[in-house]
Amino acid sequence: MAEFTAHIANLGKYNAGVLADTTLSFPATTEQVQAALGEIGIDRLFSSEIVILDYNIGIKGVARALGEYTHIDELNYLASRLEGLDPEDMGKFIAAVEHGEYAGSAEQLINLTYNLDRYELYPVQNAEEYGLWLVDELAAMELPEQARDYFDFEAYGEATAINEGGTFTSRGYMLAGPDPFQKVYDGQHVPEQYKVFQYPVQQKIAVPRSHRSRDSPKRKRP
Repeated sequence: MAEFTAHIANLGKYNAGVLADTTLSFPATTEQVQAALGEIGIDRLFSSEIVILDYNIGIKGVARALGEYTHIDELNYLASRLEGLDPEDMGKFIAAVEHGEYAGSAEQLINLTYNLDRYELYPVQNAEEYGLWLVDELAAMELPEQARDYFDFEAYGEATAINEGGTFTSRGYMLAGPDPFQKVYDGQHVPEQYKVFQYPVQQKIAVPRSHRSRDSPKRKRP
């Protein structure tokens, strides 16, 4: 799992020019969230607003899709989904983020993790390599051996990529299949197993009562 951290701060203090901040790593537990919130002075009663100043995420393009006020539970949902990806699907996810079609928000990124089967990822880096791959590996066309020296594989690969709507990424050539993109997460209801946000437990302070001594004289009414 790539690094996934958020640099959070107390919004009220931040607006007042006081930086009360800490780093929270994801996936997180409720106890870790409570500890982080307590560290920056966030509680349910007096100071409850959080701002995210920065992200440090080891997958290029993910951080720019996340906002200053993305909810902690939503970040935990995304990080947990990413943690569960095998190397092949992680490669597809990285390439799909570069492809950019469904990578503009936390909601889209979460849904992207559920749709990786609709993508193909070929181990080629440019149009010429893709042209060769189409002919030699996918048998997209029959090309006599004597014609290979004269065939423009780059132009063929480039034209095919344009027609398919594919993208050359750092992980290879990314191509979306015909299956529709499924919206599993609606952007509002985070599944219970990913919910970790909880304010720190308020410590109750016992205030001693003032009792009149049995031996003290009572004031007489006038």
